[in-house]
Amino acid sequence: FFLVMVVGLHGAPDIDPDVEIKINGLVCSICGLGVKNVFKKSIYVKNLKIDSKKQILLLEYNNIGIHPSQIQKMVKNAGYEVTSIKWLKDKKPNRYNKP
Repeated sequence: FFLVMVVGLHGAPDIDPDVEIKINGLVCSICGLGVKNVFKKSIYVKNLKIDSKKQILLLEYNNIGIHPSQIQKMVKNAGYEVTSIKWLKDKKPNRYNKP
Protein backbone atom coordinates (compact mmCIF):
# COMPACT_ATOMS: atom_id res chain seq x y z
CA PHE A 1 0.00 0.00 0.00
CA PHE A 2 2.76 2.43 0.88
CA LEU A 3 4.52 1.92 -2.46
CA VAL A 4 1.31 2.61 -4.35
CA MET A 5 0.95 5.94 -2.58
CA VAL A 6 4.59 6.92 -3.14
CA VAL A 7 4.43 6.13 -6.86
CA GLY A 8 1.22 8.14 -7.14
CA LEU A 9 2.81 11.13 -5.47
CA HIS A 10 5.86 11.12 -7.73
CA GLY A 11 3.78 11.75 -10.85
CA ALA A 12 4.74 15.20 -12.11
CA PRO A 13 1.62 17.34 -12.64
CA ASP A 14 3.59 19.89 -14.68
CA ILE A 15 4.95 17.42 -17.24
CA ASP A 16 4.93 18.55 -20.88
CA PRO A 17 5.23 15.17 -22.61
CA ASP A 18 6.98 14.72 -25.94
CA VAL A 19 6.14 11.04 -26.30
CA GLU A 20 3.33 8.70 -25.26
CA ILE A 21 4.48 5.10 -25.00
CA LYS A 22 1.99 2.25 -24.69
CA ILE A 23 3.55 -0.58 -22.66
CA ASN A 24 2.10 -4.07 -22.63
CA GLY A 25 1.71 -5.36 -19.05
CA LEU A 26 2.00 -2.00 -17.29
CA VAL A 27 -1.12 -2.59 -15.20
CA CYS A 28 -0.36 -1.30 -11.70
CA SER A 29 1.67 1.26 -9.78
CA ILE A 30 4.21 -1.37 -8.72
CA CYS A 31 4.75 -2.30 -12.38
CA GLY A 32 5.36 1.36 -13.12
CA LEU A 33 8.05 1.60 -10.46
CA GLY A 34 10.45 -0.63 -12.42
CA VAL A 35 9.84 1.29 -15.64
CA LYS A 36 10.24 4.61 -13.85
CA ASN A 37 13.57 3.57 -12.32
CA VAL A 38 15.01 2.60 -15.72
CA PHE A 39 13.92 5.83 -17.42
CA LYS A 40 15.00 8.12 -14.55
CA LYS A 41 18.60 6.86 -14.99
CA SER A 42 18.68 8.00 -18.63
CA ILE A 43 20.38 11.24 -19.64
CA TYR A 44 17.64 11.67 -22.27
CA VAL A 45 14.74 11.85 -19.83
CA LYS A 46 13.72 15.15 -18.27
CA ASN A 47 10.44 14.02 -16.70
CA LEU A 48 7.93 11.20 -16.88
CA LYS A 49 4.51 10.16 -15.72
CA ILE A 50 2.96 6.70 -15.72
CA ASP A 51 -0.73 5.97 -16.19
CA SER A 52 -1.17 2.28 -15.36
CA LYS A 53 -4.92 2.37 -16.12
CA LYS A 54 -4.17 3.24 -19.75
CA GLN A 55 -0.85 1.32 -19.74
CA ILE A 56 1.05 4.38 -20.95
CA LEU A 57 4.23 6.22 -20.09
CA LEU A 58 4.30 9.95 -20.82
CA LEU A 59 7.86 11.01 -21.43
CA GLU A 60 9.38 14.47 -21.57
CA TYR A 61 12.90 14.32 -22.91
CA ASN A 62 15.83 16.72 -22.74
CA ASN A 63 16.82 18.87 -25.71
CA ILE A 64 18.96 16.08 -27.13
CA GLY A 65 15.85 14.01 -27.89
CA ILE A 66 15.46 10.26 -27.79
CA HIS A 67 15.29 7.63 -30.53
CA PRO A 68 12.50 5.01 -30.60
CA SER A 69 15.08 2.21 -30.39
CA GLN A 70 16.38 3.71 -27.12
CA ILE A 71 12.84 3.81 -25.75
CA GLN A 72 12.27 0.17 -26.71
CA LYS A 73 15.55 -0.88 -25.11
CA MET A 74 14.77 0.88 -21.82
CA VAL A 75 11.27 -0.62 -21.66
CA LYS A 76 12.71 -4.06 -22.40
CA ASN A 77 15.33 -3.58 -19.65
CA ALA A 78 12.45 -2.93 -17.25
CA GLY A 79 10.90 -6.24 -18.30
CA TYR A 80 8.12 -4.98 -20.57
CA GLU A 81 7.31 -4.57 -24.25
CA VAL A 82 6.44 -1.43 -26.21
CA THR A 83 3.08 -1.69 -27.96
CA SER A 84 3.26 1.69 -29.72
CA ILE A 85 4.94 5.09 -29.60
CA LYS A 86 3.06 8.32 -30.25
CA TRP A 87 5.01 11.55 -30.75
CA LEU A 88 3.00 14.37 -29.21
CA LYS A 89 4.84 17.36 -30.63
CA ASP A 90 5.64 18.60 -34.12
CA LYS A 91 9.08 17.01 -34.06
CA LYS A 92 7.59 13.69 -35.20
CA PRO A 93 4.34 12.59 -36.87
CA ASN A 94 1.38 12.84 -34.51
CA ARG A 95 0.21 9.27 -34.88
CA TYR A 96 0.80 5.86 -33.41
CA ASN A 97 3.74 4.03 -34.92
CA LYS A 98 4.55 0.39 -34.53
CA PRO A 99 7.89 0.25 -32.72
